[in-house]
Amino acid sequence: MRECSTGGTSGTGPSAPENKSGIASGRPEDIESSFGMKTLRILFLIFLGIGIGVGVTPFLPGIRAHWDRILVKIQNRRERMAKVEEIAPARPAALPAPKPVSPLRPAEAAEIARLLGSDPAAAEANPGTVTRMLDQSAGTMAVGESMKLASPDRPWVAELLPGPIAYWRVRTMGATLAEAMGRDWAAWRQKNPLGAVLDLRECLPAQSLESAAELCALFVTPGEILFTWRDGTGKEKVFRSDRQPLGLNPAAPLVVLVGTNLRGAGEVVATILQERAGAILLGQATAGQAAWLAESRLSSGRSLFRSRGEILFPGGRTGYGRPLPPDVVLSGANYVDAEIWTGGEMTIASTIVEVPAIKRARESTLINEDGADVEEIISSSLSDKELEVKRPPQDRGLQRAGDLLRALRKMPPNRRA
Repeated sequence: MRECSTGGTSGTGPSAPENKSGIASGRPEDIESSFGMKTLRILFLIFLGIGIGVGVTPFLPGIRAHWDRILVKIQNRRERMAKVEEIAPARPAALPAPKPVSPLRPAEAAEIARLLGSDPAAAEANPGTVTRMLDQSAGTMAVGESMKLASPDRPWVAELLPGPIAYWRVRTMGATLAEAMGRDWAAWRQKNPLGAVLDLRECLPAQSLESAAELCALFVTPGEILFTWRDGTGKEKVFRSDRQPLGLNPAAPLVVLVGTNLRGAGEVVATILQERAGAILLGQATAGQAAWLAESRLSSGRSLFRSRGEILFPGGRTGYGRPLPPDVVLSGANYVDAEIWTGGEMTIASTIVEVPAIKRARESTLINEDGADVEEIISSSLSDKELEVKRPPQDRGLQRAGDLLRALRKMPPNRRA
């Protein structure tokens, strides 16, 4: 009989192989131990879940009621927002970016290059490069006509026009203007005016943002954020409405007259009054530079307007790059501001007296309908030359503002929105 040599220390046979965890994989007692641990874990998790369920069950009605209240609030908020969108007046569609007044002359291009620190000789040789640079600046730089003032001797003009209509024409803004307008309205409101007209067509562009905030505060709820100014380094300054407003009631709406040359601080004011004060903008689309501007006069008579920093309106919208569209557009050559009040002995009221022997656009023309025609009422007793001599200047924009206020006064209050 032969013996088998196992090489071990005892004659019990070869040892059982071990797995990586060190537990013998072939012994029944090890398998039973591993199965028992898994069973205990499963039972522990089951009893833990039962315990949590038993503990939370008394609070389930309260949790459910809390979530129901949250859902009701969300639903009510959505309904209120939907109602606001339904009753809110429709704003005009956005207009395309402004275009240069005309191609730059070589001398103008050289001057602009010199102001910007570029090579004047290269710009004079190729003015198109400077024109493209202005086009691609997104409204931060633009060349426009210098403001031609009809009443340069007065920073502002105030008059209670027939109707009565409260009227302010603003050239320069600031705390002094705001205080004067407050005194004017305190005297005029006793006469129950049809509304107020704020004329910004002569507003100078390069004015401070503090002066613009002073004027806006007369028509906006105190404490509201008007706009935020941000400089090139990221530093910000928030402008709020910190003045007691005039207190225009819904029966006396505000009409703001705007034009194609309105830019800078005046355009900032028009934007805020349209969005925050419910003002009706009447006239032509603005220049598209609602910002704090620096004006550099060129030898050709035009000006280079450059923005200082960036204006952010509530909601994060920037203030330049797009013209501000008016609510009521006065289009055509009939509404060029060539006959607005020029000062002297003549009053503003004389410029809104309609003379029959002038061309007046039909209502379809006022709302830009295609194919609208113009009617002409000619008096048979006077010749054209006599009529030109006798009739006073006609401020078309101010005339239409008076028509609008008279129409709104006759409209029921619940339909004015």
